[in-house]
Amino acid sequence: MCNGGPSIQYSKVRKRDLAIKKPRCGGDGCSLRIRVLILAILAGPALSQPVLSQTPDRDSKFRLAQGLEQAGEYERAAPLYEGLLQGDPGNIVLLDAVERMWMQLKRYDQAIGLLRTRLLRAPSDVNLHAQLGSVLYRAGREKEADAEWEAAIASGPSNPGTYRLVAAVLAENRLLDHAADIYRRGRKATGDPDLFTLELAQLLSSTMNYGGATGEYLRWLAKNPGQISFVQSRLSQITGRPEAREAAEGVIRGALADQPDLPLLQLLGWLAMEGKNYEEALNVYVKIDALAGARGNELYQFANHASGDRAFAVAARAYQAAINVPVAAGVMPFARFGYATSVLELQAEADTFASPLRGTPATEAVPLYGGAVRLFQKIIEDYPGTEFSARSWYRIGVMQREKFQDREGAVTSLRHVIDEAGAVPSLRVQTELMMGKVHVARGDTAKAEAYFREVEAAREALPDDHDESVYLLAEIDYFAGRFDSAMQRLARITVNLKADYANDALRLAAFLQENAAAAPEALGKFAGAEFLARQGKNTEAIAVLLAIIQSFPQAPLVDDALMKVGELQTSAGFFREAAASYERLLAEFRDKSTELDRAEFALGEVYQYGLRDPVRAQAAFERLLADHPKSILADRARQRIRQLRGESL
Repeated sequence: MCNGGPSIQYSKVRKRDLAIKKPRCGGDGCSLRIRVLILAILAGPALSQPVLSQTPDRDSKFRLAQGLEQAGEYERAAPLYEGLLQGDPGNIVLLDAVERMWMQLKRYDQAIGLLRTRLLRAPSDVNLHAQLGSVLYRAGREKEADAEWEAAIASGPSNPGTYRLVAAVLAENRLLDHAADIYRRGRKATGDPDLFTLELAQLLSSTMNYGGATGEYLRWLAKNPGQISFVQSRLSQITGRPEAREAAEGVIRGALADQPDLPLLQLLGWLAMEGKNYEEALNVYVKIDALAGARGNELYQFANHASGDRAFAVAARAYQAAINVPVAAGVMPFARFGYATSVLELQAEADTFASPLRGTPATEAVPLYGGAVRLFQKIIEDYPGTEFSARSWYRIGVMQREKFQDREGAVTSLRHVIDEAGAVPSLRVQTELMMGKVHVARGDTAKAEAYFREVEAAREALPDDHDESVYLLAEIDYFAGRFDSAMQRLARITVNLKADYANDALRLAAFLQENAAAAPEALGKFAGAEFLARQGKNTEAIAVLLAIIQSFPQAPLVDDALMKVGELQTSAGFFREAAASYERLLAEFRDKSTELDRAEFALGEVYQYGLRDPVRAQAAFERLLADHPKSILADRARQRIRQLRGESL
């Protein structure tokens, strides 16, 4: 109750009730008058229950003022609120509204006067002191503002809420260092050093005091050791910056100097992984595993994480360390399979680095990948009839097909997977797809088609598996010259452009559409050449493609034939011939081929890795950037240029 009348209960107007449609007449004045008129009409009793106890006129004025405020019309809202306040000078809602308007209009002296008047009635009101300090600060009267904030603290010097309120007002005014000092004073005044940890951590993060922020999070973690995930989520807001991550790591190492602490070690290991510093992370996880008595399980979990980020060298060492502990029997086959897979990936990386243009000859591949094969064979021996055995057979079969060129051996290994009791449905689907690919490479499209159809009909196959099987069946139709059938299959994939095989399907479909009508004979021969290449008969395929170029010079696919010749020559190690093919494509089809960016990049690689001519290689990559700046190969071309210049990537 205030000043002899019932207090006014004001309710907020919903924004959608105040939505204003632009009038059809012209001129800003017309628009503004109609807006105010509409607001006045909407503010009538039809909107909701009356909010003023005195008169509908005051009710309408209040609603109109609210609407104008929400619309940013502070100059017009202010006098309405002021008039209402004159009729009810003690109403808190109206006092706050008037203060808000004066602040928006930068009428600071009036706002200061209003707050001082209110403080005469409630001299110990912490909130009013804090608000007055804020207005004084914005008015440029900083010493007076500080005095009011000190008065606010003096009103409740032992109450944590007092310090929290004042610090929040200071933070609103971007006085972040001052706000942090207030929180620290609050700790001393209340005798509780663990107060305000999260608030202070957030403030310190905002001022880029990353070490101080980390210290506060560690203080919180010490009181709440089960909330390490929460602390990680908060730290992750700043550790994207290298300097912040380094500062956080320094604080944690300092805290660990006194004695080992499991949550701190877990934070340190997590930070190392966030920074992709897996060597350091492995050292930390060795300590975590020992301190937690995890018997290799922490090492195994870390190895999985490193492997997922393709840090295979560190992953292999972590798996090996877990195996040596030894890890629990139930985890051991997982660790051994992870180790074998990491070794395989390391060998594949070494293979690619040594020879990025052509596959390693089988005579060299067998010793290169022999270590991984032996690891998988030992898993098969120790865990017969299990999923690990089946997955190991699959890995061996893939290596035999892709690295050893041993198609018969691949068929034998993949049959083991299909027959293995431990093979899960998803693995069986992948094996059938791989078996079909092996049979295509053997030239037996009938058997290949049978396997692909099994996947196409399999209920357990994922959508991507279905798409892959349909695409591979379309390829068989293409190889056989059944172009209409191939197009029908490809159309089923291109319905969903987000599918993994959609781009491949679109590419092949466009190629068929362009050439089936214009040059059907050339297309049939081209398809035959691709089938020969799929079987590894590169010399025969090159001869067919060169004949197409000679016999069908006007066919739309001549540039594709030249591109394919260059690729096959590169794969066979005929680098000079490949360079000549790419140069011819770039010269003869400069204005009409869609393969130009790929040809420029391939030419650069031939010069860089095949002919060891860095000057010409760099020139090719630079032409790609100049002629095709929006190519998807542009970023890779820039990386190659930096590499050729000796710059760090």
